[in-house]
Amino acid sequence: MPVEQIIDGLRDLIKKNLIARSNVTSDITVGDTIINVENTFQFYNDQEIILIDYGYNDPSHVHSGQFEYARVKEVNNTGSMTLYTPVLSNWTLADQSFIQKTIGHDPLYEERVYYGDRAVIPTEGVAITVDPQTLSNDWIYFRSDNVRGLSEDYKISIRVYVKDMETEVGYKILNKYADAVYRLVNDNIHIDLTDYDTYLMYDVAAGANTVVIPDTPDNRRYFIPSVSPTNALYGVQDNDGVEKFVFIESVVYGGGKITITLKDNLQGTFLTSDMAVFIRYGRYMYDTRANQITYGVTQKGSALMRVAEINWFGKEVNDIQFTQHSRGVDFHSEHY
Repeated sequence: MPVEQIIDGLRDLIKKNLIARSNVTSDITVGDTIINVENTFQFYNDQEIILIDYGYNDPSHVHSGQFEYARVKEVNNTGSMTLYTPVLSNWTLADQSFIQKTIGHDPLYEERVYYGDRAVIPTEGVAITVDPQTLSNDWIYFRSDNVRGLSEDYKISIRVYVKDMETEVGYKILNKYADAVYRLVNDNIHIDLTDYDTYLMYDVAAGANTVVIPDTPDNRRYFIPSVSPTNALYGVQDNDGVEKFVFIESVVYGGGKITITLKDNLQGTFLTSDMAVFIRYGRYMYDTRANQITYGVTQKGSALMRVAEINWFGKEVNDIQFTQHSRGVDFHSEHY
């Protein structure tokens, strides 16, 4: 299995959760403590955020080079959160304002979550690299149908870099980000990689056995009837709950929609207002864990950087069929 899928999956996990952002859905004015956004799913009580708009890079704009720090007191629902203190500036829909998660007053940006380590790391702000280290394996089962299960163990190094500072500020920023990465990957022990999801077109009530999704080429390709447990890896999720490993009984196309009938009734209710999605699970790691953090200082280019290295491993099973055809035979264009 390609290791780059694991690296990209971990990078995607970090981006979605440590750089989480959401557009505001109504103007935020000075003194507001309740703000409305598209989706609060990646945000939690007591987390620090920034408010920012497109004028950040516009020298003529009132918010040029500026954003505003705030802290979430309570996530009220999918579209609303309450802040601890009133907002100090206006953040409007016209300026395409949004919120973004930050840690230690030092936001992380998507372009600084790298595939592989770097000889030179930007000296301002936080950077994270995800770097493959080793692949090892071991046989874990032999089935009666001549299939052998090879457990493949990937070891990955996740490094957090922060510019070296003589004060304790640099240490604290580094420690906060390292702790956030450590907890994030350990809160996703059964990490799902290469998942595909699409939004539900209608609410689904508890006890229902059908879901409706848009009719697109990708949806037709990914959502097909389940013929065995190995391709029954579907699920339904919204911001309040999830049901995994449901079977697709049948699929019907028509009117720009795909109507999917499930083998069993769903136990929960899933609402479009809570961002309900239907998921095709992809590559599955049955055992993962971050088992160590190492702290230190390193030279990157001409800069001295503080660094924390998180050791992560992930295991998956590769089913190999025996007896195998030999791939080392000669090719004969004619038979005599």
